[in-house]
Amino acid sequence: MKKIFLLFAVCLSFSFGNDFCVFDANGNCVSNLHDMREAQNVFQEKSFKKYYIASKAKPVAGLRSYKSVKPTKSSGHKRWYEVDWNQGMILCPEKEFNTGDGMWIVNGSARMDSKNCLYVDGSPYTRSILVLYARNLNDLTDADSSWILVNQTIVELAGKTFKIWDSYSYDPKKTKIRDVTFKQDLIVDKTELRIRDAIWLRQYVSELRKLRDVPEYNSFWGRHNYAFYPTKDTLEILDYPAPSDGRLTLIRSMQDRLEMTWTGAILKKSLDAEKNQNYFTQPSVENLQGAYDSFVDVLDTAANGYRYPSKDEWFVLQRGGAATIFAWGNDPDEKKLSRYMDINCSEGRMGVYTVRMFAPNGYGLYDVYGNAEGNVINFMGSEYSYGPICNDYDVSTRLPPVCVFMKKYACTKIDLKSVNHDLPYVKTFKGMRLVRKLE
Repeated sequence: MKKIFLLFAVCLSFSFGNDFCVFDANGNCVSNLHDMREAQNVFQEKSFKKYYIASKAKPVAGLRSYKSVKPTKSSGHKRWYEVDWNQGMILCPEKEFNTGDGMWIVNGSARMDSKNCLYVDGSPYTRSILVLYARNLNDLTDADSSWILVNQTIVELAGKTFKIWDSYSYDPKKTKIRDVTFKQDLIVDKTELRIRDAIWLRQYVSELRKLRDVPEYNSFWGRHNYAFYPTKDTLEILDYPAPSDGRLTLIRSMQDRLEMTWTGAILKKSLDAEKNQNYFTQPSVENLQGAYDSFVDVLDTAANGYRYPSKDEWFVLQRGGAATIFAWGNDPDEKKLSRYMDINCSEGRMGVYTVRMFAPNGYGLYDVYGNAEGNVINFMGSEYSYGPICNDYDVSTRLPPVCVFMKKYACTKIDLKSVNHDLPYVKTFKGMRLVRKLE
């Protein structure tokens, strides 16, 4: 957590300084935050209780609805609150928590009342908002912290052991079962990343490119994923799952003032544009291997930032903590599956739909079956790869039981050949659901 406080202080003081301001109790910006020492001087000359630090960004219209919410989890001087999209929160100094003279710092827009209570504006996007109550602006590591988890939930996995029904052997009647003990508790997005979130994050790509060597963006739809939507008008499908794009994990970590799990370049510079083009238009064993080789081993799962879940993590998250193959038991049951997804998708309907249309699982996660097929990280010793967990439901691979059952309902009957003759192998829509460790 100390790393996050340090990173937060650095962001406030330097690269993101122009986005924050010292406000008075009436919500007036009295000083642009160019340096934390400026804020310290304001509070020393006047009063901690009359000023706070927040983003200069104005709240989205209609989001000024605030509630007092009980923390989902508490640990020492740390609190975690779970809220829905657009839900504002009220935070007041607490006995034996936010005691003494202190000042609020929030990674978002907010206002303060005469009782020194902070009204944090709601967010229409899935994210984590950090609020600090600091008594010493020169050392934020001593501050009390409150994480406001917007459309996210805490899943406690650390120290728990779960059975993982792994890939089928070549004999389809045999399935490998492993016991896996997890080391990290997770903060998990309740839904897949939406078009709405992707549009918001993409506007910060120029800031990301200053920090990381990442490829240029192509069209919004990437590899012709628009074939799975009812329309190409993004304003009509804002709450549909967005096409998977690993760069958005970096931007969201940056926006939430977290560490970046990808500590280096995503693609090796040796993978030039010509090779990249060959990979997409001329699929072959050589080109596929070249794509795998292009990913450098820079993933830091110990960092407190967003990433895809691991393959094992996802199988447990999908089941909602159940000790069975599926969220409802060990037997494939079409009626029970229909509670979680549109089982008629394979009858020629579009491949994705609005998130949250079906029931959540035991962890409160939506669309754990159906809708977009999420990307996961597959660790193989000291190396890893990532991709859709069911490998596009390809029958040539050894699939785990969930994928074998899901294949019947996968949206594979959309004729992408009529859209682009270079992409006949794209069978399912690839989305993304992000996680980060609970610090």
